[in-house]
Amino acid sequence: MSSSRLRSKEGSCLALVDGFVRAVRTTTTRKELATLIEAVSRDMGWRHYALIHHDDLHVKRPDRIDLKDYPAAIADRLIGQGRFRRDPIIRGCIFADSAFLWSDLHRIIDFDSQDRASFEYGAREGLNEGITVPCVRMGDCMGSCTFAGIRRPQLASRYLGPAQMIGIFAFQAARRLLPQSQCLPTSRLRLRPRPRDCVVLAGRGHSNKEIARALALTPRTVDGYLTEARRLFGVHDRTELVVSAVLAGEVGLHELKGRQPE
Repeated sequence: MSSSRLRSKEGSCLALVDGFVRAVRTTTTRKELATLIEAVSRDMGWRHYALIHHDDLHVKRPDRIDLKDYPAAIADRLIGQGRFRRDPIIRGCIFADSAFLWSDLHRIIDFDSQDRASFEYGAREGLNEGITVPCVRMGDCMGSCTFAGIRRPQLASRYLGPAQMIGIFAFQAARRLLPQSQCLPTSRLRLRPRPRDCVVLAGRGHSNKEIARALALTPRTVDGYLTEARRLFGVHDRTELVVSAVLAGEVGLHELKGRQPE
């Protein structure tokens, strides 16, 4: 690609971001924000978007961001059926430090059969590629901004930078539009110290036997602590457990040391 053509594309992307940032600062309603995100998604060539808090959105909550234009089947799978904790994109946000291409997600987390099945299901619904921007604010529920479904997936990487900036500004605007009385810290689930230690080590990829040796416990005791933790969060496996503990603020990302549960 010639330098002049490259500058032209860069200038176009910068103009797109600049226009969005200027507009998003003046939005006063969620409807306005949704319209703006939809427009910028189309300008970048994406068919779908999702600006959400990573929480149970099955029941509408005034203190949670939930703006999305996703295929109905995908929304039902993640929200209606409560599979968001097991979703590889949501899990990837925990370990990614910036916007990532879905096709690069295998570099961030280890895929299993359920993850591959999720991607295959999404592809059948038109989500062939995507860019997700993790949105983290101290003391707030984790969230993300996603752009998904594109006609020419080989060109998706050019929008990583614009998506990063647009996603962060969009999430900030959405949070600003929440009722201020709803932005106060809410009570959260609390793990007891020993179960929490077990969850942290599980998040680093250790087996129950390895956790038992590290904490001078019996494997049966470790299993009991992890069962207690799963019941607390209402989840069924250790992947969902670690994700839930991080999203609830019970376990810090730094404690996982960049690793994920096996």
